[in-house]
Amino acid sequence: LDSIRRNATALADELHHAELRLTELSARRNSIRERLELEWRRPIEELLAEVAPMEIDDSTLRAEAESVRSQLDALGPVNPLAIEEHEEELKRVEFLSSQRADLATAKLSLQQAIREIDTTARALFLTTFTQVRENFRQIFMTLFGGGDCDLRLENSDTPLDCDIEIHASPRGKLTQRIHLLSSGERALVALSLLFGIFLTKPSPFCLLDEVDAPLDDQNIGRFVRMLNRFKDKTQFIVITHNPRTTTEAADAVYGVTMQEPGVSSFVSVRMRGAAVEEPDREITASV
Repeated sequence: LDSIRRNATALADELHHAELRLTELSARRNSIRERLELEWRRPIEELLAEVAPMEIDDSTLRAEAESVRSQLDALGPVNPLAIEEHEEELKRVEFLSSQRADLATAKLSLQQAIREIDTTARALFLTTFTQVRENFRQIFMTLFGGGDCDLRLENSDTPLDCDIEIHASPRGKLTQRIHLLSSGERALVALSLLFGIFLTKPSPFCLLDEVDAPLDDQNIGRFVRMLNRFKDKTQFIVITHNPRTTTEAADAVYGVTMQEPGVSSFVSVRMRGAAVEEPDREITASV
């Protein structure tokens, strides 16, 4: 009977220790479950469903677990915010990729617009250049009474970026560049180009500052005829010391006279039938 009691007591102790061990293992299992669900953010059932059944003995599993643990230790501390940071960086990458795609699309659109603008500008320029070139020749022949001239593109492949050369050959002279001509001839060439442009597209206003100074009487007459030809569409203001330009081309003359030493007066004259207007104010000349 005593032996039976001792066996019963021993079995009761073993049962108690087994229950304690079961409670400990259950708590450990729950702890592992909570940790896995916290780290993976998924229920443990879903994780187990993705794991294929394995027939491996306990020692092999322990060795593999130890190997994985060693690898994790070698990686160093785990940043618990890495997942959130990764998601934020991923969103930023997606945003920047979208912006980059928009910029690439805008770049292609701008390049296409630039090509269209260049094509249109090139066509308009060449059309206008051809017209101005022909009108320049016509006006040149009128002002010089003959001769030959030309406008040439330095590089016809890039008309919008290249220089334009002016070649002029007054009557009796070889074709040469404008800087080789006399001052009077250069003035007439410049006027030929100006009036050639106006003949293509008139300007409402033009200021000429002593352009007739290097011209002789014969060329002054041609210049005056050009002014009279174009003044219906363009208002010219001509600064000149030549009385012929004043009397033959001007509709109104504005001048400065000094009737007394050191005192200047403005005088205006209407050349088409009006009398001389009285000076409207006086200015004391600087000394």
